[in-house]
Amino acid sequence: MAIGGNLRRLEPYPLLLRLSLAIAVLGGFSLGLAILFSFAFQWPLPGSISALIQAHGQLQAFGFVALFIMAVGTRLVPRFHGAQLIGGELVSIGGLTLASGVVLRAVTQPLGPSAPRDFLVGLSGPLIVGGIVLALTAFARTVRSGARRPLSRRVLLPVTLAASLFGALSLNLVATFGLARGGGSVPMPLNEAILHCELWGFASTMIFAIGRNVWPNLLLLRPARQISSSAGLVLWAVGSLGVPLAWLLAPDLPIVRGLTMSAQLAGALLYAYEIRLFEPPVRASNVPRVTDPSRVWVRTAFLFLFWSAAANAAIAFGAFGPGAVAGFTSLSAARHALAQGFLVPVMVFMAARVLPGYSALMVGHPRMLALLMWSLFAGALLRSGGELLGGYSGGWSHMVATGGTLGTAAFLVFAVGLWRAPTGPQRPTAAYTRTLPTLG
Repeated sequence: MAIGGNLRRLEPYPLLLRLSLAIAVLGGFSLGLAILFSFAFQWPLPGSISALIQAHGQLQAFGFVALFIMAVGTRLVPRFHGAQLIGGELVSIGGLTLASGVVLRAVTQPLGPSAPRDFLVGLSGPLIVGGIVLALTAFARTVRSGARRPLSRRVLLPVTLAASLFGALSLNLVATFGLARGGGSVPMPLNEAILHCELWGFASTMIFAIGRNVWPNLLLLRPARQISSSAGLVLWAVGSLGVPLAWLLAPDLPIVRGLTMSAQLAGALLYAYEIRLFEPPVRASNVPRVTDPSRVWVRTAFLFLFWSAAANAAIAFGAFGPGAVAGFTSLSAARHALAQGFLVPVMVFMAARVLPGYSALMVGHPRMLALLMWSLFAGALLRSGGELLGGYSGGWSHMVATGGTLGTAAFLVFAVGLWRAPTGPQRPTAAYTRTLPTLG
């Protein structure tokens, strides 16, 4: 009874938010920086480097991104649907279960094969699946209790998101069961398919879906076009689901991956065209110090999204070297253009604009937020640009290391500020209310 009562009193938002930040800082970013330095400066690392790289990827994708989205979802999902969060304790339990699975995978995969190691790394997959299922159960109850919305062509976004999440969870189970049989690392095609489902199909699609609700008011965008909606979302879905299938079913035919990745790029371009992201605003802002830089940051983040998609397509078509040459450095460059140049900056920007406690802090410190955003963008440019153009040869390694360090330092400042910001239920500040008159 005492445990159940404590869980019911456990607010999921601060718990999962801080858990995601802790995993990102202590595991994802720190391990990623150590791996980057090992390549750039020939620093030795214990254990298998491929296992460490894959552990870093899952710490960031499932540990940080998924938990962060889950935490923010406890605030945004009820508001979007005019409901109260139902089953908050399920979200808390689900987040803790997800985090335990991710950490277990990261700790055990680099170890040498043994019966305890194989059992624990195999257990990590079901824990990740179970944690997400528990949280989704609570969100589904919340949505069903809220206002009904008519279906439209935009149903393609949630369908793409759900299919990508299911794909990522299913393929991750396959990967962890393979590791449980003594494997030291996940085969490259399977690992790339998982990461694409996680970062493109799930995380980026989630940003697209939330952005359609939030950005028109926040950025004062002109009324969205409808003519390109279906085509753009279909192309985005083809890329989100087709690229993983290409990695799995036709790894020796990169042209298939190039075509599906080109569809993803076209879908992203049509999405930005549809919401008129790069057009002048509908009117001048009443709070220009909040709205105007936000518009520039979102546009810059989308440029990195376009760059990442174009680079991935070009890699598949052989522009940056055939076979294994494109298998690590170039793919890493494209991935970090997406993660460090699009996903993380948008998450930081959205936190600074839609989370009441942190947004109040950032409205009062606009220069700090601007420094954070441009540091993230500069770090992404140096990291991904250096890897794509020169890899870790000559002076390019210093450029890559500088980019990784800059991005990590900026995220650390963001994490400390968000950790210390008020997280409990509170009335939005006046500046927050003026900035976001409506989110629906």
